[in-house]
Amino acid sequence: MKIAELHNDYLTKIIKFNNICSYLRKNEQYLSYLCSPVWTSELKSPLNFLVNKKKQIDLIKTSVNIKLCIEDVGFLNYCDYDEFIKLKPFYCGLTWNNTNCFAGGAYNNGGLTKKGKEIVKIFEKNNILIDCAHLNRKSFNDLSNLSTKPLFCSHTGFNKIVFDCRNLDDSQVYDIVNSNGLVGLYFVGKYISDKNVSIFDIVKNINYFVEKFEIKNLAIGTDFYGTNDLPYNLKRYSQFNILKNNLLKIGYKNYEIDCIFYKNFENFIKNIEKT
Repeated sequence: MKIAELHNDYLTKIIKFNNICSYLRKNEQYLSYLCSPVWTSELKSPLNFLVNKKKQIDLIKTSVNIKLCIEDVGFLNYCDYDEFIKLKPFYCGLTWNNTNCFAGGAYNNGGLTKKGKEIVKIFEKNNILIDCAHLNRKSFNDLSNLSTKPLFCSHTGFNKIVFDCRNLDDSQVYDIVNSNGLVGLYFVGKYISDKNVSIFDIVKNINYFVEKFEIKNLAIGTDFYGTNDLPYNLKRYSQFNILKNNLLKIGYKNYEIDCIFYKNFENFIKNIEKT
């Protein structure tokens, strides 16, 4: 069983990376890709930190196909852009849930600023994806209208199941699907269930997406290490077999589960490399 993880906050939690190699060794049998964002608001000097840790991150990549990602680039100034691009992040969130110099976050107002539109163009020119997970509706629409790349949301849920500004409404999902983009489903209880979260809520969210949209645009973005609000029996990758068995019981085929777990992400990468 393989898993392509769109959003695991492990790099944020292990600031000195002392234990990351052992963590990855334990999980490399499951992971085909691991997208791990650094949440910059936890750091005093985000760019210096990232530059200083680049060699260590590059060494880690030799064991698992780990992709450095950045959650909130609000710390960047014009003079930082060239140095930041050299880090080659896979994706970046323009902001977190608040408004900054680039965009309006999920719980605030405002769309992409002039500076935000400029950095979107710079990132796309340098093959850096924009993660729309923490954008508000106005910023999302601005990005959708501006972007020349497939839209990407690393970890989210769906407003038709749990209404929250962090979740996507159907029109946003359609925009992502129509761009040949990708949506990562997170496992965060308060965003995917109106009761105590269970593995059945994960199945419910997967079913909602597959029945209304296209299975090829759905992936996994658990938010492991970013929350403790998880189903009790789905807190680590070794427990994905439980999710798989539940999906098989209700009629999913093995190849469909493989698509959601990892193949859709691999195909997405191939697609953006072509564009």
